Amino acid sequence: MTKKSQALFLLYLFFSISLMTLQGIKGPVQPLFFIRYPLNYINEAVTSLVHYIKKPFIVAMLLERQNEQLKKEVDALLLKKQEYEEKSIENERLRELLKLKKEMPEYVATARVVSKNPDIWSKTMEISKGYKDGVQKDMAVRTALGLIGKIKKADAHYSTVLLLTDVSSSVAVKSQDNRTEAILTGLGEEYCSLKHGRDMEEAAAGDTFITSGLDLMYPAGIPVGKVISAEKNPSMFEQDIKVGLFADPLKIDEVMVITRRRDM
Repeated sequence: MTKKSQALFLLYLFFSISLMTLQGIKGPVQPLFFIRYPLNYINEAVTSLVHYIKKPFIVAMLLERQNEQLKKEVDALLLKKQEYEEKSIENERLRELLKLKKEMPEYVATARVVSKNPDIWSKTMEISKGYKDGVQKDMAVRTALGLIGKIKKADAHYSTVLLLTDVSSSVAVKSQDNRTEAILTGLGEEYCSLKHGRDMEEAAAGDTFITSGLDLMYPAGIPVGKVISAEKNPSMFEQDIKVGLFADPLKIDEVMVITRRRDM
């Protein structure tokens, strides 16, 4: 036997004796026992790595859900805020009408605007009060700001208002500044025109006009509008005068119906 073989034999014999001694002390040797800890370590490392990679995506998903929920809550709060502001504005308008009602013995009813006719040739609106509420044809209709028209037709619970801007509408007015009298007529547009007035050349931009009561239709003294332009018409002997109404029919939600009782 060579020296190399003897060395290997002695090493094998030493390993065998050591293994038998270990088995005698610890019991049978389990080969997987020695690789269990490295495997557990690798498993924990892989699990930690996966968690580390997934964590930003999980956080992003949670943040997205939170953002969606917060957006819904913000939208709900904005809606409530808008409703509150609209109610506040409506209450303010109604308070103005109530204040006006106490000062006007000719008051008949307060109504909501139900619909508006945008036709250029027929400027009308429907309101929520009719003859069962005391509303009658030709009664004046106004807001806290000023006159807007008259009752064209009264049904049981609804009425049609002919607006001042209608081409068939007219009202006797006078200037608060120089007492000039005129007839305000509708043009089918957002403003009206002054016609047939004496000394119309004295009218100027900024002049304020109120109802004169001379047409026996509207009570006297109701604010109507202000001159926005007054230009000399070269082909006629009078001015082209345009008047902007104090109460814009397109921006009205509530109105007041009145009679001519004050003038009777």
